Amino acid sequence: MPVYCETWLYPPGAFPAEPINTATSFVPVILGVLALLFLIRRSDTGRIAYALAVLLIFTGMGSVAWHALRTDVTLLVDALPGVTYFAVLIFFWVHYLGGRYFGVIPLAAIVLPMMFFRPAAPQTFWVVLLVVVVACAAGLLTATWFRRRHAFKFALAMVGFAAVAAALRSIDLSVCATIPFGTHFFWHIFLATAAYAGVRMMMVLRNGTVANGG
Repeated sequence: MPVYCETWLYPPGAFPAEPINTATSFVPVILGVLALLFLIRRSDTGRIAYALAVLLIFTGMGSVAWHALRTDVTLLVDALPGVTYFAVLIFFWVHYLGGRYFGVIPLAAIVLPMMFFRPAAPQTFWVVLLVVVVACAAGLLTATWFRRRHAFKFALAMVGFAAVAAALRSIDLSVCATIPFGTHFFWHIFLATAAYAGVRMMMVLRNGTVANGG
């Protein structure tokens, strides 16, 4: 199972297994609830935005369970809502940009290397995956700028916060000597913020106007 700097700070069987990672996992729950309340307050009828807000809540709850208990089941519960959120977001981002069902293309571009590309050096795999993800993100940001500019600020915020989250997650195990509890907890905070921006982006893309307030 995945390990983090904080994993080694407490003896096996401790509860919660990773207190800081567990506590910060409530951030996506809180932001998911806020996104849901924002949609309800504006009487928005877009089912996709509501679905993303609910998935954000479940992602946080799964993360709380995983970092508190660290079992195979809670790892699955942690991963599934987040993966589903990502797939729904990408597909309907393309759909609302006018691409209809072509959202399967960037999804396939990301998923297929993960399933079938197994180079001898693991670093090569991550470099290839990073290039694909960056290319997809750049393409979608460019399309949003030209086709739905009113949603661009949310798209840019989402991609920017997600990039910061990924960077801080990637360095976690390399900073244990300096920061004993690591940097993984920042992943929860920044990625949750990115996901909240994604809900707002989806709302604006569907409605075609900037969502004010909230």
